[in-house]
Amino acid sequence: MYKGKKTWVLVADGVRARIFIKKHETLADAMGCDFVGDNLKDSALGSDKPGRSFESSTPMRHAYQPRTDWHQYQKELFAKELCEVIEKANEKSEFDELIIISPPKTLGDIRSYLCKQTLSKVKAEIPKDITKLSEHELALYLEKEL
Repeated sequence: MYKGKKTWVLVADGVRARIFIKKHETLADAMGCDFVGDNLKDSALGSDKPGRSFESSTPMRHAYQPRTDWHQYQKELFAKELCEVIEKANEKSEFDELIIISPPKTLGDIRSYLCKQTLSKVKAEIPKDITKLSEHELALYLEKEL
């Protein structure tokens, strides 16, 4: 008996993600939970204040710019962990198609961490941040966009 394709919908931004199963025009929670990453202050993410230097000809001091944007690093780490969950689900054949909805930067991070086999199942990519929509609003949005 043919049951149709199982389509997962991933809705993510840099610190929050939800995964749904698309059934006709409705959505159901696929994982039973939301994924939430760390959204900490700079002081909690970085190690110390940036180093300081002296100007050679004057007594003025300047702070060095940090080499790492800790918020961006946390968002990339979150995308990587999220992709590990999707890869495991793909290995278990839990979905046939994948729709990814996220802001452009996060979409690029997700794309870079997914393997070719999983990327081949991507049916659509929508570069928008709509993580705050309810399931019902998201279902209406998908019906209009796809």
